[in-house]
Amino acid sequence: MTEAGERSRLVRENRELLTQLQESNRLLKALHDVAAGIAGEAHVDRVLDKLMIAARILCHAEAGRVILFERTPGDDLVVTTAAGAGADALRGARLHPDESIAALVALDNQPLVVPRPTEHPRYSNRFDEMPPERPGLVCAPLRHGSILGAVSVAGPEEGEFGAEDRDLLAILARQAAVGIDNAVNHERSLNFFTHISDIFVSLLEHMDIFYPGHSRSVAALADMVTRKLGMSDDERRNVHFAALLHDIGKVLVDPAVLKAERITEAGRRSMQDHAALGMQILKPISLWSELLPLIHAHHERWDGKGYPRGLRGDEIPLGARVIAIADAFDAMTRATPHGKHRSPEQGLTELEAWSGSQFDPTLVPVFVSEYRQRGHQLPPE
Repeated sequence: MTEAGERSRLVRENRELLTQLQESNRLLKALHDVAAGIAGEAHVDRVLDKLMIAARILCHAEAGRVILFERTPGDDLVVTTAAGAGADALRGARLHPDESIAALVALDNQPLVVPRPTEHPRYSNRFDEMPPERPGLVCAPLRHGSILGAVSVAGPEEGEFGAEDRDLLAILARQAAVGIDNAVNHERSLNFFTHISDIFVSLLEHMDIFYPGHSRSVAALADMVTRKLGMSDDERRNVHFAALLHDIGKVLVDPAVLKAERITEAGRRSMQDHAALGMQILKPISLWSELLPLIHAHHERWDGKGYPRGLRGDEIPLGARVIAIADAFDAMTRATPHGKHRSPEQGLTELEAWSGSQFDPTLVPVFVSEYRQRGHQLPPE
């Protein structure tokens, strides 16, 4: 080969290597971006949807599907959830471990490229068939913690699926399995929040007989404000549950004080302990650690004349300032022996009168405006 020919060959090979490197970098960046998006998602359904879309894009596939399994005592598998092509028909379906390619991949924890899926001995019409007419299937396991499942793509947009598609899908699946496990644990924690909160609220209402529905009403009013403020899902969740449990300390107050139609000065001082007592009750539950400052501070005042610590202004957590307004409004607008009963409009006027002294002056207008627009949409007590 002449020197000029050799140079031409080297230039051509360098260009090919550069193109391959650029494509590898693109894929690595895409994997990184997808992994970051999945890791930050707290809902299982959204994680599965993101995974399915990413799998199709990375492998240039026409269709995709994600299936999560649960083992039964008899070693069969049940589809707990699914996303993608044909997902609706699969949820809740039961299958034998050797019935499908997806189950094989999930249980063996090894990715597969299957050029002719219908010819594979484990192929199942129920669990492996997808819409594309062009043959070809890539399947990778989803395994992490309690997660058992598989992600599949079918129908290469051009050519055939190869080892690169298998490896890319396997990398994506490993990262996604961690995100799915995190989202499952998050949803379990949320269920814990919900069920235990309901138990606590029911107990409180049994004791605090003049305020039935108060806790749930305060939570609904707080939700109305946090939505308008544009808080993140996690922030809104914390305010919601803190609002539900803001009075839980009252279960440690003398029941005679809670049931008295007229509260003495001694009884009033006893009642003022409930913010600190609420922290005492909930502190052992680490999952509720972010709620404690909100519950502790929901009777602080903007001017610093509240309790239990005399915090003022921005020293009071934002969520506690929201709960303080919702709590006062609901208390004012319900008939009890403990104060003048006001109509909703009178309650809003009262909030405006105490804006800048008892209540955050930036939050009162938000509450008033939102209540006038959406108060009729709030759930009944």
